[in-house]
Amino acid sequence: MPVNIITGGTLTVELDVGFGDGFTLDDVQQGILDNTTYVLDGVDQFAEITVQSVDFFRGKKTVLDSIQPGRCTIIAQDPTRAFDPYNEASVYYNTQDDTPGLSPLRQIRITRNSDVIFRGRVANFNYDYVGPKNIPLVTIIAADDLFILSNSFIAAVTPTAQVSDARLTTILNLPEVGWPAGARDFETGDTTLGNYPIAEGTNALQYLRKIDEAERGRLFVRASDGDLVFQSRIGTTLSAPTVTFADDGTGTPYREAFVDFTVDTVLNRVTVERTGGTAQTDTDAASIALYFTQAETITGSLLSSDPQALTLAGYLLSGEPEPRFSGVETFFGSLTTPQKNAVATVEIGDTISILRTFTSGSPLGVTEELSVEGIKHRIDTRGETVTFYTAPTDIVYEFELDDAVFGILDSNNVLAA
Repeated sequence: MPVNIITGGTLTVELDVGFGDGFTLDDVQQGILDNTTYVLDGVDQFAEITVQSVDFFRGKKTVLDSIQPGRCTIIAQDPTRAFDPYNEASVYYNTQDDTPGLSPLRQIRITRNSDVIFRGRVANFNYDYVGPKNIPLVTIIAADDLFILSNSFIAAVTPTAQVSDARLTTILNLPEVGWPAGARDFETGDTTLGNYPIAEGTNALQYLRKIDEAERGRLFVRASDGDLVFQSRIGTTLSAPTVTFADDGTGTPYREAFVDFTVDTVLNRVTVERTGGTAQTDTDAASIALYFTQAETITGSLLSSDPQALTLAGYLLSGEPEPRFSGVETFFGSLTTPQKNAVATVEIGDTISILRTFTSGSPLGVTEELSVEGIKHRIDTRGETVTFYTAPTDIVYEFELDDAVFGILDSNNVLAA
């Protein structure tokens, strides 16, 4: 049943019990590719679970991190043994194929006030009998549908030279991958990938990581609808923060803002070598003189030409360490209802702003607009805490005719589409 989280909202955790027409990986009946009865975008019957806590993380902590499936841990009680895998009398036990309701790869979704904040599939669960009189405890480990791609393998194929989004389409259309065409939201890519052979048995998610490595955009499963989202190479962002965090009462309150100011952010020598090409290197001599050589080397890139490899090397250069907000954490107990609703629906790729004020020194306030790269939720009976992991972004502003500041058409003020 839905749970009213103190200061948070109404949380509902629902599990697919397997009686619909949705595809289930490795299931005897529902796990056969290309069958017309159980399909990837089918409809499943969901049952509500009474939970004690929910933790999940989606996305990346930094833009240079590798793509990983979103992960969720759910701790629940099962007073009626409804999800006990040994309980054949459970209303969710499927007598047709002799499987319990809580089976691996069944779909799971988490909503807050009807907004889906996580959706994925059961990867693992532990069912603990903690004493003859105690209520059984269930720990469910779930992952979003990038997990399906991590368990899909490509047959040997040589694609044509393609723009990155077209290459994604080619891979997802392969029968051994079979990602639904209606569950994709792709921008047009900025890079062209070469016609390099793909070896038999290549992992689908690993190959998508190579596409992302060449493009340097974003690739993630959107929580609201489960679509696989592809965003092109990260560049300028039109100023339009989804949430404005502030510590002076002018915006959404936050518990903590994290500051990153380390040499780890410096890259002053970057080498990119495409498959069959010549290594292309870009350097920042002034940065090397100050911070020694901080190098990154990429080999086997899918980029189709050496000039593109050199462009990527230059794009990745970051010669100076700069202080920045790397994340922000807020507790729903300190927010108004509209603020909670706005924070709960922030998605990867959105822009947020953070204001930190000071009582001494100069300046007396620092404001940064940042892109959201990762999202973490912690929900239990004490309330809900959300952490956003952020990255710096080049902000531009919409051109406003006759405005003294925004009415100058230049690199900072642009004509919006």
